Amino acid sequence: MVTVENLTKSYGSQRVLRGITMRQERGEIFVLIGSIGCGKTTFLRSLNQLELPDSGRITIGDVTMDVSDEKSWEIHREQQRQLRRRAGMVFQSFNLFPHLDALHNITEAPVTVRKLPCALAEVKAHELLKKVGLAEKGAFYPSQLSGGQQQRVAIARALAMEPDVLLFDEPTSALDPELRGEVLNVIRSLAEEGTTMLIVTHEMGFAREIADRIIFFDGGVIAEEGPPEQIFSQPNKERTREFLKKVLIAS
Repeated sequence: MVTVENLTKSYGSQRVLRGITMRQERGEIFVLIGSIGCGKTTFLRSLNQLELPDSGRITIGDVTMDVSDEKSWEIHREQQRQLRRRAGMVFQSFNLFPHLDALHNITEAPVTVRKLPCALAEVKAHELLKKVGLAEKGAFYPSQLSGGQQQRVAIARALAMEPDVLLFDEPTSALDPELRGEVLNVIRSLAEEGTTMLIVTHEMGFAREIADRIIFFDGGVIAEEGPPEQIFSQPNKERTREFLKKVLIAS
């Protein structure tokens, strides 16, 4: 479903990803944890091709991009477009179009990219708004919505492209504590439906509850991975234990 092989990324002399390899099956939920700057967000952005890796191979569904091969950039660009369609991204800061209401934030990509008829796109958008608990908010602009409501519109927008995997980059970090719950509940409902997800979060309780697998990033590598009970109760690596001790005390 999602396969990553030896993915690397540097910014100048700073190596951010140092050969990441992982495999995720359809319907699985992987939660990425780790300190700020460890490479989690860069990894997600590489899967969605918002960042172009230096080397490595990414497969999502039936699309593979091998950065190290000798294909022309025209072929690479087409592979990038196909990967973006298969990996829906939900950002920390919502990134809604401020000049479009909630309904048209959701329909924009299906109409423009997938060439879906406007009427059909709007029907699906209304269904998605209902799904995220915002059935009555279609005509509201982002400035008229709370942060939690904006993030739920952003989730609906990502779902509108019918991606193979949903990528969440700290989906609750920009929200007040009282608004986090409504976003986490939407993610829980997606999990119950079998949606494949990769989630970066500092919400350790939520990570333990929802994940099939926890991946601990440290210094641009996967330092440890395993089921939630093993990672949170009996981590194998001292670095994992240090990190969890700090974040669990802070929470």
